[in-house]
Amino acid sequence: MGGDRAVTDERDAELDADLLVVGGGIAGLVSAWTAAEAGRRVTVLEAADHVGGPVASHVLAGLEMDAGTESFATRGGRVEPLLAELGLADRVVEPNPVGAWVGYRYQGRFAASRLPRTGMLGIPGDLDEHGTAYGELVEAIGVEGARAARHDLTLPPAVGVDATDPGATTLGALVEARMGSAVIDRLVAPVAGGIYSGDPYEMPVESVAHGLLSALVEVGTLSGAVRHLQAQRAPGSAVRGLVGGMHTLTDRLRDRIVAAGGRILLHREVDRIERTAEGWRVRVAAVGDRPSSGSPMSPGACHPGSQTCHTASQLVLATTADPALRLLELSEAGSWTPPAAVALVTLVVDDARLDLEPRGTGMLVTADAPDVQAKAMTHASAKWRWIADAAASAHPGRHVLRLSYGRAGQPSTMTDDELCAQAVRDVRVLTDVDIADRAVAATAVHRWLNVQPSARADEIRQTVDAAAANLGDLAVVGSWRSGTGLASVLPYAREQTLRLLARHDRPRNGASGASTADTTYEEVAK
Repeated sequence: MGGDRAVTDERDAELDADLLVVGGGIAGLVSAWTAAEAGRRVTVLEAADHVGGPVASHVLAGLEMDAGTESFATRGGRVEPLLAELGLADRVVEPNPVGAWVGYRYQGRFAASRLPRTGMLGIPGDLDEHGTAYGELVEAIGVEGARAARHDLTLPPAVGVDATDPGATTLGALVEARMGSAVIDRLVAPVAGGIYSGDPYEMPVESVAHGLLSALVEVGTLSGAVRHLQAQRAPGSAVRGLVGGMHTLTDRLRDRIVAAGGRILLHREVDRIERTAEGWRVRVAAVGDRPSSGSPMSPGACHPGSQTCHTASQLVLATTADPALRLLELSEAGSWTPPAAVALVTLVVDDARLDLEPRGTGMLVTADAPDVQAKAMTHASAKWRWIADAAASAHPGRHVLRLSYGRAGQPSTMTDDELCAQAVRDVRVLTDVDIADRAVAATAVHRWLNVQPSARADEIRQTVDAAAANLGDLAVVGSWRSGTGLASVLPYAREQTLRLLARHDRPRNGASGASTADTTYEEVAK
């Protein structure tokens, strides 16, 4: 929003809430929980039929599991304290430490090797040619590739860093300049692509590996910088999960919000926000009047007391990028790099040969690997003990595998049925186990959007921050603003909401606990 409509003179007789949260994804839920626990009257408006976004669940062959996000990164150490506040500390678990593999083209055929376990985003952290890790590196990228990677040890720290703007240095340019193309092609591209669905040559280093450039300057080598950052991490795995699935975080946040008196309203797509003298007024689009992507908002009336309007003293925008930029009426809305469309196929397979965990916890796949279309596979029942136990108790030799499709600029165009059939074929190649069609007990497809890190995205975030500061009583959260992954999304939403609440020392009604508003979680029939 902007221009002459930034603030109106009309005052609301009574505000609906102290805080409105537009968007009920995991960031929006964290914001709402933070405010509700502080005694604020909170309303969450979510356009979909469920909250949590990709931190969601599904039931397949009688097994309840994650339909999207399955873990969180341990970097920064800021997720687990939040989980502890929610009473989930005793559910935190580490994955099987056996590690993952990478699949690639070798002499025209599909080949696979273990991923070196001392790396970050595929960047090797140990180039000691006498060590075990170096042997894993040679296995993955060959003798010549490993020798090229060792050039990093003798190069000046400035090599690979953008001389005019270090912050614009991309992951691909940095790694190739210091370690060669084999590290990029066989390790970094599949790892970064599997996580961010993007091209490493389009990813600013600081967006995907914060602190790596400063560590490079301090230590002198890229491999040393990786080790330096890893040493600062808490002992144990780089990722952890929750027994029962990460979706239990969504359930717990939802329950805590409602218990504190908050309202969560589904099927509420917001098409207009308006700054008022009292705070904010938000209009929910009428059925059949949804805004098309990229279209300007019509300035239709939003009257106090209307069932399509909500008012509050403060506002959190927790939507994806396009709706947020559109609601703020920023010209950058049309230049945001669209998120990558990712299709996640889950297979439940009955084949005891998978008990051997032939590819560890899973596999990342290079773009040129033959005979495979998946970009990554997670052997979920090998990775997480709680899934293995549940699957085995349901059927001997039962396993859960998750395959993802859709690379940067190459969204999958297959139907759900086509994806499931392709996933079965891909699993045979990736695991080297000839799984019979009759062994596939169940399949499911879920489609999600992944934010793609880019230099342009960083510029737009700065514009958004300036607009929010100018408008006041507004916070913007979500993966597109904070960075991808729960380790970025959760603490950022928490911190931004606390800063927002600090502008109003106490709830408008003076309450110190739950609000007096009706406790509501509105389930609209699906």
